[in-house]
Amino acid sequence: MGALGDFPTSDSTVKSLSLTAQNVRLGFPSNTLALHASARPEASDQAFIGFAERGSVGLDFLLWPEGSACQLAGASSYPAGLGGEALGFASASGLLMIAGSEGFSSSAVVGAMTFDARSGQSLVVDPRAAMQKPRSFATVTGFGQKLLVAGGEYPIHESGSPASVLNDTAEVYDPSAGGFEVDLVPLAVAVARHAAIVLESGETALIGGTTKASPASNFIQVVSPLTRTSNILGTLSIGRRAPTVLRLDDGRLFVAGGEDADGRPVGALEWRNADGSELPAPFDGTTLLPARFDRAYAALPGGAVLAVGGCEDRAAETGEDCSSECQRGCPPRSGTGPERYEAFWIAPDGAVTALGLPLRAGQPSLLPGSDGGPWLIADHGEPDGSEASASHPSLYRFDPWHADFEPAASGLGFELSLTPARFVALGLDSFAWLSTGARGAVLDGLRLGTRSAFSTDVPLVTPRDPNDPSRPAHLVPDHAPSEALTYEGGPGALAFAASTSGSAKTCVWISDALFADFSGEIAFSSGVSPSLRVGTTEFVDPSADNQSGTCQLPALAPSSAGGRILLERNGTHIALTIGSAHSECRVAAERLAVGVCASELGPTRVTLVSVRRGSNGR
Repeated sequence: MGALGDFPTSDSTVKSLSLTAQNVRLGFPSNTLALHASARPEASDQAFIGFAERGSVGLDFLLWPEGSACQLAGASSYPAGLGGEALGFASASGLLMIAGSEGFSSSAVVGAMTFDARSGQSLVVDPRAAMQKPRSFATVTGFGQKLLVAGGEYPIHESGSPASVLNDTAEVYDPSAGGFEVDLVPLAVAVARHAAIVLESGETALIGGTTKASPASNFIQVVSPLTRTSNILGTLSIGRRAPTVLRLDDGRLFVAGGEDADGRPVGALEWRNADGSELPAPFDGTTLLPARFDRAYAALPGGAVLAVGGCEDRAAETGEDCSSECQRGCPPRSGTGPERYEAFWIAPDGAVTALGLPLRAGQPSLLPGSDGGPWLIADHGEPDGSEASASHPSLYRFDPWHADFEPAASGLGFELSLTPARFVALGLDSFAWLSTGARGAVLDGLRLGTRSAFSTDVPLVTPRDPNDPSRPAHLVPDHAPSEALTYEGGPGALAFAASTSGSAKTCVWISDALFADFSGEIAFSSGVSPSLRVGTTEFVDPSADNQSGTCQLPALAPSSAGGRILLERNGTHIALTIGSAHSECRVAAERLAVGVCASELGPTRVTLVSVRRGSNGR
């Protein structure tokens, strides 16, 4: 078991315990913010792993079977598997919630269930403390230490009434009471089939969806946990029903997918500031063509995005059965040959690189994975249309250094034919899914790793990934693979080509980890020093042409053949040293990512990236 926080690893942060140990004083630092652990019972081949962050009530801890699916909650009075349920996970409380249904006269329309990812306990909400309004196609988000179920449709059919009525309220679930609060939260606009995300302010943004005015709204409304009120923040460039919204590594929001008012898939992409406000061009015009139904998206390091799969907007041809792969539309075509699904790497600046995808991915799911490798759930086999290749969903891992998808050793444990399972992320390398089949409506889960924002790596570049020596451990590029960046084996080095003037720089980031105070070292063996990024603040050579909005690195001595950049961060102040030269700058106050980037001045060769948590490694 290991303690994680804003401090480096030491003897005081690691502890070995018996699985039967009780009432053991661990002696971890008082400022421990998270724990990770692994265990293997005697005479067992099954390992167990766990990770948990400190919450308001302490640090509960749950060990999962590593790489093996397990049942989190079995069939009960709720959920009933009727469709339309809202699924969401709140990291602050560690709770996953399933809420509502489109079950018409069923009590499931006001039902809810929670699963505590820290303790493993599941709870079906008592009908006496259930939601007050029937809701289907609502959303679930964190709401401080509580949860918010927002909007949704009123699905009960009555004689002479509409098929559905949109809800103009939200309901708050209080985990300490095990039920929903009596007071409803009014919404600025009644909405259903929207996307929802918690902003840095703690407010919940409800994005797009269906409203009374449009089947594909462009409204962004924000709900405050402090005032319990909602207001319109702004509008999207394009109205979207059932869009996807992601928080990117650089803090921005990414909005994609969904359908327009005519029910056609939307290919246009849109970026917003961290607070949901508009961004200037060029973040308002990128479009993925052709547009697809059910295309999946996942964040990549440095503000990049991975897009995968989806189905064509067309009717079935003679003899073609589209329902086996797509609820809407049909598999993509490529002339008279087999269908071809697409994948795209969308760089932080919006540039799009098409990737190969030799998989069936009509209705894929992408879940966040560590080291820049999202998990893809799609049909197995080559896209040849054979029945055998579409019988089970398979799990794949995206490799950002090679831009391809590798089959995972772990299985999901259910058949595709039983249900279109719905997935929700519980953090990196951990997710759950709701499916309906022979076992009834069941919530299953899988944990595949314990890497987190508090992970510690000392040093990097030289160590190679144990599963793939052709890539460095825990370092991930933010642009698709190209000759602009190569990894040299042997002693280990990152070789950056010169970034041409005006082009976006390729950066390599310490994956997943975020740092408060830290000390760091970047070693290079070239006559040009790399540029650096701490969060969104860029540090460049003082002789570089583009100095707008950047901080300066210390000047490199003439005819230098390499050197070391030493970094020291304390709060918002950061100091840098190269030899006898120094520079200082200001950065944002929160925990930040650290990356090393190409230079405008020429090719750069980086031989070491080392960051230690705590000022001066303390």
